[in-house]
Amino acid sequence: MPNDSGVRPGWYADPLRRFELRYFNGSAWTADVSNGGDRFVDPQGTEVGPGGPSTSGGSVPTSMGDQATNWPATAAMVLGIVAITIAWLPFIVVFGVIAAVLALTFGTVGVRRARPDGVGRSRAVVGLITGASALLVAAFGVFLTVIVVDVYDAYLNPASNETAITSCELAGSRATATGSLTNLGDDTADFSVLVGFVRSGTDNANRTSRVVLDDVGPGENAEFEAERRVDLAEVDCIVIEVTGALPFGLELD
Repeated sequence: MPNDSGVRPGWYADPLRRFELRYFNGSAWTADVSNGGDRFVDPQGTEVGPGGPSTSGGSVPTSMGDQATNWPATAAMVLGIVAITIAWLPFIVVFGVIAAVLALTFGTVGVRRARPDGVGRSRAVVGLITGASALLVAAFGVFLTVIVVDVYDAYLNPASNETAITSCELAGSRATATGSLTNLGDDTADFSVLVGFVRSGTDNANRTSRVVLDDVGPGENAEFEAERRVDLAEVDCIVIEVTGALPFGLELD
């Protein structure tokens, strides 16, 4: 606790500039010093050599802000929390891994700096724990990334196929298209067929409708039908595109 000097006892930058840290007991500097985390007693005590700095007056620390802050420990804690928050996310996992590695690095440095007086030790430990945990979580993030990539690859690159519109009818304002799709691939596959209802003699779709065909075997022919209200007096029906199964069971009109 603070005493007559108003400053808490603790380790501060050595005002004599002979060591990294020197212990202030609340009213005066002591001979207890530290260098590189090693503590020992200054053989010269608190005496000032010729031309050396004074230990009185302004040399007394005025606030806790003068104490060693151990910024690597703080950086480790922040980076560790960020890492464990984002490391499970597909694609963003890369940034989570980078943050986790930095958290472990700064955490190790922070623990070493905390050895003289314990300043920042808890923050450094939090950084080490969250950083290590984030690396474990990142494995799940990589797994999710692989799944997402595979699903979208299957959607954007469907099995080889051939489609044909077999009829296109307009009854009032409702257009109906029927057609077939043949799976030319070697494996059973899912397809999504986007049918366009266009003004007769053009390729500009007035309306579209999507039909999903599941589990079409190799060489198998699957028929489909699509309906949509249109604002046309005459209509043609065309297949605009064929993709794989919609990702994650999404339904698009």
